[in-house]
Amino acid sequence: EKARDHLGRIRELERAKEPDWATVVEEYDKLSGELPQDERPSVRHQIRLAKAKAKIEMLDVAGAIADLSQLLKESAAVDGEDGTTTRAIRETLGKAYFYATSLLKANGATEDEWRPYAERTRQVFRYLAEHQDPAALADYEKRVEAEFARSVRQNNL
Repeated sequence: EKARDHLGRIRELERAKEPDWATVVEEYDKLSGELPQDERPSVRHQIRLAKAKAKIEMLDVAGAIADLSQLLKESAAVDGEDGTTTRAIRETLGKAYFYATSLLKANGATEDEWRPYAERTRQVFRYLAEHQDPAALADYEKRVEAEFARSVRQNNL
């Protein structure tokens, strides 16, 4: 219950008009310390993921990439490569690589410096696309077809 209240306070900090991301990161560390020793690994992984997202917001992209890379290995070992938390971690890691690429380019880095991050971004998002739930993809395609057919009927009237 104490940890749940603490998480609520952290979420409020995140929703502030101008969040103090360093404080948010510190609060996630404190929250991790409040959890019972026998807490499910997926709960700890979700907290670490939220902390990494806060690091990205404060432009500690290198730190976030290091944290997310380790977290991805741990989550995949517990929840599987396509587990919900693992996918969220992988998606955030892809975003972190993208931000790293953008920051390096904006600061005048050479192509040799930013290209590896761009390549990792591409690899991560390709993996996510190739491993999405086939049923969800089929449902999406049916909705697109139905919407297209509806649009065609409306335009023919």
